[in-house]
Amino acid sequence: MIPKKSTPIKNEILIDIFAKGLLSKDEMRIVSYIIRWSWGFDGKHRRQDFTKELTKRQIANDMGMDEGHLNRNINKMIAENKLTDKEGCYQFNEHYTNWKNLTNSQVGKTKKLDEKSSKTCRLVKQNLTISQVKLDEKSSLGIPNNSGDSIKNKDIKGGEHSFKETKRNFKETIKTKDIVFLKAWKDFKEMRKKKNKPMTERAEELIINELNKLTNNEGEQIAILNQSIMNSWQGVFPLKNKVTPIKCNTEEEILKIIGGDNE
Repeated sequence: MIPKKSTPIKNEILIDIFAKGLLSKDEMRIVSYIIRWSWGFDGKHRRQDFTKELTKRQIANDMGMDEGHLNRNINKMIAENKLTDKEGCYQFNEHYTNWKNLTNSQVGKTKKLDEKSSKTCRLVKQNLTISQVKLDEKSSLGIPNNSGDSIKNKDIKGGEHSFKETKRNFKETIKTKDIVFLKAWKDFKEMRKKKNKPMTERAEELIINELNKLTNNEGEQIAILNQSIMNSWQGVFPLKNKVTPIKCNTEEEILKIIGGDNE
């Protein structure tokens, strides 16, 4: 007969796990605590159940163990199938043949994979496509969604913000520029090439956007480009002395400058 205020433990656990040293000292302490709050109750059925809901801070305080150290050990034991976690309730897995031996780096990878899998499952439940799941992951990394639309209502594969249309709009914008601007723009691109820093089409678009942020005056934009060319700067920066160049809008000259360069 088991005395009151005592916890029954299976002989197999005592011999095959505890006595044979399959658990480390810290793991033994944690398992003893889990068993206390799972098997350690009176009742007709001596079956292991999950513990009551326990916070790691509470466990650490009860055991007198550093909370961070406890947290690392519990995460590793869960990854190795030594413990089962269900909404803050724990259970010891006595079936040691199903345990895994993982290094700390493998535990970290397993945890990240589980978090990613869990997040993907939540998104799938919301009836999102694979493309939308990837977009949501980008948003979680801090990449903004400037359209203001929700992911569900956004057309991922195409639309007004698609890459091809952005590229076309950029070329059309360049063609509307003054001949003097186009000459300065071409010289700026050549300077970048000589510095072994040629611009991609995306980089060109970003530079133009930055110019528009600095000023809407095309003459000042030309002066900003010339300033960067003179100083061999890869980017564009505010002017120290504002100068407005003479404009020339001859379509023939515009096409001559941008010719095959933007086709």
